[in-house]
Amino acid sequence: MFAKSEHKVFAKSEHGGAEKYARVPDSVLLNHGLSMTARCVYGVLARHVFQGTTANIGQRRIANLLGVHVGTVNRALHELEEHEHITIRGRGNGRRIYHLRSLVFGQKQRAGVEEVISSPSRTPRLASVGAD
Repeated sequence: MFAKSEHKVFAKSEHGGAEKYARVPDSVLLNHGLSMTARCVYGVLARHVFQGTTANIGQRRIANLLGVHVGTVNRALHELEEHEHITIRGRGNGRRIYHLRSLVFGQKQRAGVEEVISSPSRTPRLASVGAD
């Protein structure tokens, strides 16, 4: 029998702060047609989805988090897009937005609803988009 403790336990990540996690669907995690890097990149994208289905994170940041080259991340993102696990919006040097297509994310988006939220800078930001 354990006594109640008044101490709160928070797991700490190696980067400091509270430990975070990502939901990775079996269709990605167990897909032997995807490289391990692509599966890891999907995990990072999933970790950065707060509401809805979109992730807005740069390729350099993903590369730094995973300890791989930016070109490797770029190839993995296109591999995920080819397998229809993500949709990439944006081209050129601009920041891209990644739409995760798994049913694990975006309950509202399956109904065709687009969700816009206010960011800390008080500018509207697209949180999710309707599934294509």
